[in-house]
Amino acid sequence: MTALPVWAAESLCNTQEQVIFSCSLGKKMVSVCASNDFSASSGYLQYRFGQKDALELAFPDLTEPAPADQSVQARTLMFAGGGGGYLRFINGQHHYIVYTAIGKGWGAKDGVAVEKNNQLIANLECQDIPVSKLSEEFFTHAGLSADQNEFQIPGLD
Repeated sequence: MTALPVWAAESLCNTQEQVIFSCSLGKKMVSVCASNDFSASSGYLQYRFGQKDALELAFPDLTEPAPADQSVQARTLMFAGGGGGYLRFINGQHHYIVYTAIGKGWGAKDGVAVEKNNQLIANLECQDIPVSKLSEEFFTHAGLSADQNEFQIPGLD
């Protein structure tokens, strides 16, 4: 068996985009894609969910220029023996939280949680090892504001 380089992993991003996060959820995928020029002052960051040939959700809509700081927030997480980070995409009452974390005693947790009116309505865990650039360095480079509603990874209580 040959190990594929990390960039060969499947994603919903196109070849002219950076894969910020992506993993398989079984029959569907979640990806966070960014333009190659993405920074605090240019480009775009977009949440995508569905199948490669049947995208179910892409947010925010790239045809409407909206400041990223209004629809995307980020935060790093600290745990005993590990840590992690997440991006919160705010679409009205619905929030899509893409996360990755590792901790002593429970290992790695990665996926997407969906909240409606601040209540968890779905948590889809990655079925493979995700491609992830979620880090304090990326959040700072992107100029993302800190999440105001601290996210708790589902199943870690």
